[in-house]
Amino acid sequence: MRRLKELGYDVVCIAPVDDYTEYLKEEFSFYPLKNLDRKGKNPIKDFKLFLEFLSLYRKIKPDLVINYTIKPNIYSSVACGILKIPSISVVTGLGYVFVRGGLLEKLVRILYRISFACNNYILVLNSYDLDIIKSLTIQTKLVLLNGEGVNTDYFSPAICEKYEKNKGKTVFLFIGRFLKDKGIIEFIEAGKLLWQERKDFEIWFVGGIDDGNPQSLREEDINNIKKYEFVKVLPFSKDVRPIICQADCVVLPSYREGIPRSLLEAMSMAKPIITTTSPGCKDVCEDGVNGFLVEQRSISSLKVSMERFLNLSEEDRQRMGVLGRELAVRRFDEKIIIEKYLSLIGSILQP
Repeated sequence: MRRLKELGYDVVCIAPVDDYTEYLKEEFSFYPLKNLDRKGKNPIKDFKLFLEFLSLYRKIKPDLVINYTIKPNIYSSVACGILKIPSISVVTGLGYVFVRGGLLEKLVRILYRISFACNNYILVLNSYDLDIIKSLTIQTKLVLLNGEGVNTDYFSPAICEKYEKNKGKTVFLFIGRFLKDKGIIEFIEAGKLLWQERKDFEIWFVGGIDDGNPQSLREEDINNIKKYEFVKVLPFSKDVRPIICQADCVVLPSYREGIPRSLLEAMSMAKPIITTTSPGCKDVCEDGVNGFLVEQRSISSLKVSMERFLNLSEEDRQRMGVLGRELAVRRFDEKIIIEKYLSLIGSILQP
């Protein structure tokens, strides 16, 4: 959005009001969305959201709309199709709907098929989601982005010179929403098994509860996790870099991701990672090079990889971090991703 503004485009942001709204208003025109319920399944409210998009676009008269997340991808795209406004949908991850399957997944597939027909392009973050979406739309519309990128200048290992490294115990760090499908339960259980054998590590959690998400842990779950001697639950932070600096390894045992930003940020700061072989996650980890890959939903596999990391020398840990940083810069730097966006936008607005 900032890059487009620098190039002279008028950038308008449409989103629900939340803690970040004021930051958006400082830089861009902002219109609040009243009917976007992220996890709600009420068809009446979703229809109101669709009508809200129609009303806003008739007022704003945009030359191009770029949609993010599942409901805007569906309802905003259809609104754009009706009003003959060019649009791009960015599939940041197919989410828990496709993890769990069932009737809801079938319904979402139908809605995606309808909405994707209205898009000029559909941007996908990993090859696994790309294969699924190929069956739902024309393949010439599909573009593989390899994630949303990471600011490798901002997330730089150089910043860690300002912060004293955690001494003594090895720190495994989880950054993200406290969701079951991010493998948080398996992480705790692996830690419990490992703690029975050795006491030279800690597990830190940074993030928060995601109200309204059926996969979210509850407050009582978090309180129970805090009781374990090897666990620290840190308060949410808008700047996670100081915390990453104090960690030895960043862990995300997720069932499915688009491309996990928390791991990209860790890699960019030269931290080794542990993640799963699930879609999106294995795109950022070369097993034994910049971290370790574990089987999805496997407590024993995760425990073994954590133990392998604990047994590495400091030199091997640093080598993993350096190789991860090189991969982040070479493949996932946000400058690369932004240029792809600009090329696609230019092909629509300046054919």
